[in-house]
Amino acid sequence: MNRIIYILALVFSVGNLFGQFPGAAGTAGSTAIHQDSSIFIGWATDGDARVGYLDIANKSLGNVVNGTVSSTLGKPGIEVLSLGDSGYATLTFEATIYDGPGFDFAVFENAFSDYFLELAFVEVSSDGNHFVRFPATSLMQDSVQIGPWDESSDPTTINNLAGKYRAQFGTPFDLSELSDSSILDVQKVSHVRIVDAIGSISEASASFDQYGNVINDPYPTDFDFGGFDLNAVGVIHQNPLGTPRLVIREQLILPNPVSSNQPIRLANAFDKLLIFNIHGVLIDEFQYDSEFSAPLRSGHYFVKAFANSAWTTRKLIVIE
Repeated sequence: MNRIIYILALVFSVGNLFGQFPGAAGTAGSTAIHQDSSIFIGWATDGDARVGYLDIANKSLGNVVNGTVSSTLGKPGIEVLSLGDSGYATLTFEATIYDGPGFDFAVFENAFSDYFLELAFVEVSSDGNHFVRFPATSLMQDSVQIGPWDESSDPTTINNLAGKYRAQFGTPFDLSELSDSSILDVQKVSHVRIVDAIGSISEASASFDQYGNVINDPYPTDFDFGGFDLNAVGVIHQNPLGTPRLVIREQLILPNPVSSNQPIRLANAFDKLLIFNIHGVLIDEFQYDSEFSAPLRSGHYFVKAFANSAWTTRKLIVIE
């Protein structure tokens, strides 16, 4: 019996040495979404922030000074807002975000490398007062501090933390993960808050994931552009302003799943229809019809239909 327990413990400990989440942008299975993807239909339009310290362990150094909230509005650009240790920014949008199929919004940081990653928690609210945090996970080693210039972060050990991907690639979030919250309406999210995860592995100042693991990222970053550098928040599923969203039955596509390259039909007519792959890359476009052809390759896709002055998105499964 003791031998069995030892073997099981060894298996689990070895497993924890390897990442289990999607890897860097451009690698197989990555969930990174490029800022130019047409899957984004909106960006943050306003917000406020409270920047944090140059070094949480030495608060007398003061706060970071790099960028303003305006640096985070609209599509990602050159400017960013550096949050510093424990700082945060709360962004709002032209219209509320809703829980559609797959990811609903993405957060952009300006990391220069796939393996130099400054991380942040992400919280959302339907009223601007009550916020719910996405359950973050970090399986990064916590025995050696990642230094301020070290490129030793591993994106495959990170989940539900903004900053997982390098500049120009957003880290996406799915509101369905928070659907059980009693203080959040996942169909009407009005605020997205980005909270710097302090990278120190010192227990006195560390940040922790949902399981109590220390979040190890570059530290100390005791300069004006230290901490998480917020570049933008892009919206994938956004409720229209003053126009009821097109109501399409859950069985949007008839049939679904569907065989590759077969003609299929929407439950409603549409003015324009876009098909994206799982990475948000546009692969096909149809207009002014209610019938179109499935992609040639099997896999999971997103179909965005435009009708009645509104966009609606559903998932499409293509089989061979």
